[in-house]
Amino acid sequence: MKEKRNRILIADADRALHQKIKSGKSSSYQFESAYTGFSCWEKIELFDPDLIIIDLMLPQIHGMEILRKIKSSPRTQHIGVILASTCPSTQNYHSALMNHVDYFLEKPFALTQLSSLIHRYFKGDLSPDPFAGISSQVLEGSHCYVPKKHVTSTYLKFWGTRGSNPVSGADYIRFGGNTACLEVRDGNDLVIFDAGTGIRPFGNQLNEKPPKDIHLVLSHFHFDHLSGFPFFAPIYNPDCHIHIWTPIGFEKTAREIFTEMLTYAFFPVRLEDIQATLTFKDIHEGVPFRIGNIEINSHYAFHPGATLCFKINCHNNVFGYATDNELFMGYHGNPNTLSLKHPLTRPFHSLIEFFEDCDFLIHEAQYAPAEYQSKVGWGHSSICNAAVLMKLAKITDWIITHHDPKHTDMDLLKKIQLQYDILDDMKLDCRVRMAFDFLTVPLINTQKR
Repeated sequence: MKEKRNRILIADADRALHQKIKSGKSSSYQFESAYTGFSCWEKIELFDPDLIIIDLMLPQIHGMEILRKIKSSPRTQHIGVILASTCPSTQNYHSALMNHVDYFLEKPFALTQLSSLIHRYFKGDLSPDPFAGISSQVLEGSHCYVPKKHVTSTYLKFWGTRGSNPVSGADYIRFGGNTACLEVRDGNDLVIFDAGTGIRPFGNQLNEKPPKDIHLVLSHFHFDHLSGFPFFAPIYNPDCHIHIWTPIGFEKTAREIFTEMLTYAFFPVRLEDIQATLTFKDIHEGVPFRIGNIEINSHYAFHPGATLCFKINCHNNVFGYATDNELFMGYHGNPNTLSLKHPLTRPFHSLIEFFEDCDFLIHEAQYAPAEYQSKVGWGHSSICNAAVLMKLAKITDWIITHHDPKHTDMDLLKKIQLQYDILDDMKLDCRVRMAFDFLTVPLINTQKR
């Protein structure tokens, strides 16, 4: 007479696991497979197993529910249940005990371990082991992933991202409140774009180990881009040589403007009292100049007064910087309407071409569409019109800066969502980010040019 074999039902969605278990099966066991909760119940009825090895997260009906039903029914409570789980938490373990599990098995497991458990069950001495937590073997064999540090000696860093005037308080913690200042660093070469109030904390850091040569590039002479200069610590260091690059003003020279700003009526230190060596240099629009490995080119911006925007090439990274630039003045319509053939875009063709080869563009978008209705001619762009520049210049990475001082952190979070909606309507594949004080962007030499 043929000896009856013990029947084991494997209920798990992992088909490879079924094959693995069956390949090492003993002739004394008869195996059947189920891949979902529903099929598991069917096999319980048809196969009448002596033991079920069931996965906690079995599709359709999870293993804990099947365990509970098996053990609560007089018709099936004799069936043994080994509950296997890749989530060996204390809660799951104790839930299994409450439902009278025969063994709680942590996944992944070795076939030898499973064979031993099966043998112990049919021998009559299988009971749950004390909960040991996540396997020590897994912990010891694993290594904590630490991402590669991308901050190199070549990077740019925002020290001020506000326009018009600085702000402070609880509503401005996330994005910061200092006015425009951008650091571009390539090893020992340092270029600072604009001298808003953000240059003060930057100067304090620099003063610990000041470079002998500092290049300060001003986009224009409005006060939000100039007011931090008297508080820039290196200007009081006699070992520093500060090169001040500026556009040629409509009314006064750069030296005249700095001299008038640093008078006793406004500040206790005059220009001639500054201890660092100051050298003023004119920027001629469209004529590139180099500072070490950093090449800087300029283009007139659409803003009151002599105002420049810049294109910087550093270690094969090309990016634009435009804090004050009113695009497509007075346009309030659908941004999809504007193309290179539209009459309103023609005065901007040169600027669009100037930015076309940029890997990313730092550009303002100071006003929401409704705000721009009453701000035409103020020298700043609406979100929609700035997005048109991204489309026409084929920009795929956009960092927004020069935030309106009225815009709180919550306003800017809403504004970035509005920006996503606009780009989605334009079907424009462009990554967009809000700059904030101390945001650092590494410039890694990709050798792509």
